Amino acid sequence: MTAIYKMEQNPPKKGSGKKVVLHPRIVPRDTVSTDRLIEEASSRSTYTDGDLKGAVRLLSDMLKEKLRDGYNVYLDGIGYFSVSLKSRPVEDKKELRSESVHFKNVNFRCCARLKHELKTMPVERYKEPKVTDFSQEEKESRLLRYLERHAYITTLAYQGLNGCTQYRARKELKQFVADGILVEDGTRRMCIYVKRPEPAELPDSLVVDSNIGEVCR
Repeated sequence: MTAIYKMEQNPPKKGSGKKVVLHPRIVPRDTVSTDRLIEEASSRSTYTDGDLKGAVRLLSDMLKEKLRDGYNVYLDGIGYFSVSLKSRPVEDKKELRSESVHFKNVNFRCCARLKHELKTMPVERYKEPKVTDFSQEEKESRLLRYLERHAYITTLAYQGLNGCTQYRARKELKQFVADGILVEDGTRRMCIYVKRPEPAELPDSLVVDSNIGEVCR
């Protein structure tokens, strides 16, 4: 499978006088979950799903433990993890007590081997989908059928599903959220949309006995 990229504007700083230039950016096909990675890894090895889940959980716990203790962590073939800190600005280190220094973020630096192995990755330019004239009802129906087979949908997937531009896809997905059909999730760079769960129904025969304070049917 080939990675897809789009050319996007890189606006210059105000007052710099520089021209607007374009740079390539990956268009994510999807976000691969831990469960999916484990399922694929299990099919390529003699390890069971349970073995791999246990190993991933153990590595996750060990990573947190070592970072908390002030270590940098290197995972072979992946990269380096480290912790950054934050505090209020001071001019003299004596002005700052340990209680005023806090965790800020976890930093990741890709290792040289992984960079080398990705240098030859094939890429192709994103092609805008052919615009179709589906009605709004048809688009909603196609969306719901898609979500029966997938846990969520992205803007890119919606573009391909209903044949519309990125602007139109974002606008229509936002409207589905406003209509209570979808829930927006993910991050600023990778927004996903999931089907809003159905509200739980209470039994019609539910009766509260005020004398004993228990629920009876």
